Amino acid sequence: MASDPVTLPPWPLTPPDPSEPPPTTTKDVTSVVTAIHVMSTERAALAHLERLYQNDSRAQQDLARAVDLITRSVREAGKLVVCGVGKSGKIGRKIEATMNSLGIYSAFLHPTEALHGDLGLVRLNDTILLISFSGRSPELLSLLPHLPATVPVIALTSHTDPSACPLLSLHGPSGMGVLLPAPIHENEEASLGVSAPTSSTTVALCLGDALAIAAARKLHTAPGRGPAEVFRSFHPGGAIGAAAAAAAASAAGNTPLTTPSSCVSTITFDSPSSSISLPWEDLNGNSSIPPFTLQPPPQHRRIPSEVLVSLDQIPTASASASNSPADVRLLDILLTAIQHPDAKSWVFLSPSTIVPPRRIRALLSRQKDVDLRVSDAVAKDSGRPLAVPRANWFLVPESTSLSELRHLVSTSRVETDPISVIAVMKDVTCPASCIGVMEAEDLWEP
Repeated sequence: MASDPVTLPPWPLTPPDPSEPPPTTTKDVTSVVTAIHVMSTERAALAHLERLYQNDSRAQQDLARAVDLITRSVREAGKLVVCGVGKSGKIGRKIEATMNSLGIYSAFLHPTEALHGDLGLVRLNDTILLISFSGRSPELLSLLPHLPATVPVIALTSHTDPSACPLLSLHGPSGMGVLLPAPIHENEEASLGVSAPTSSTTVALCLGDALAIAAARKLHTAPGRGPAEVFRSFHPGGAIGAAAAAAAASAAGNTPLTTPSSCVSTITFDSPSSSISLPWEDLNGNSSIPPFTLQPPPQHRRIPSEVLVSLDQIPTASASASNSPADVRLLDILLTAIQHPDAKSWVFLSPSTIVPPRRIRALLSRQKDVDLRVSDAVAKDSGRPLAVPRANWFLVPESTSLSELRHLVSTSRVETDPISVIAVMKDVTCPASCIGVMEAEDLWEP
């Protein structure tokens, strides 16, 4: 007669340190208690995550939308690009590996290496997954302005409100940003006495696994070619490969299988422990994903209005640590740009000086310390100017043809002070008639 299974006593979400150690045969009782405390704390974090996605309709819709974006990229010969630094980067590499093993083409991109050439990995029909518990990792923030406008951004962070997540400040308003909230039930230092990533990385890994399995089930729907078959086909070695080979041999010989690995079901189902059923095909409702729209090159027309940024949309950077303009840091400029997506990364350093997007990107690619004051960063960068004074803006009438303006800009490149900021004017004699500004390089953008 089979014995009844052992029922473990319930633990509180984050158990307090016991006044008396539990009975055990282990010599080092303290180590065992500590280990169990960590396990219980991380279990609580996962339970907190599950409740969030069971009860929050916005989180459910954004998870379904993230799955749709990933599967559509793969179907259109694109891929999922996973990006993160530190422990989040390690979790990202595991998510990338899981995705690939399930036939979801993925690649890991280190944000620092991306700014030194690896950005070529990102294609127009890709989707990018950014992982950062804080949602404000400087390395990821520095990468945002360089991503193609057609690439959707999925942010896996502790934030629960998309409008409060810095990683989505640039792409959220355009409809190309999706938040995957991954909060924890309490601060890690309060739980364990150390702020090392523990619960936060466990939660991020769990959500990444959930994303991978959901995407695989949506992507692989052909009879006999579901997620389980795809997974086994990518594992010819090890125990999984041996089980697959045994299954193939058994099928060929019409002999029953007795190995446990052969009993894996390929039927999609909802978790029996879940209190809800997630209809992945219908969760989007009216929140449809905006289609990719690639604009044709601006040929045979005048100055492209879509690249102009109105001056009243451009914010002024201020020092977060003091009221002195001299204390403005690179991070202050970067956060100001990201928090004002309508400005397309343009920032005023003062009422009479403006920072073009390409100049701050170039400086950030050379200076890794985003906490440097702007004056110190410019000095370290061989004195290369960051801001362009209003007096050096190139004023042109709005009636100027694109070919004529390109010629003027090309000619200026042999001069000591080439044209960098173009101000399109209704009347070049009236400073208040500025329609908007653009960078000279934008004249050759598609």
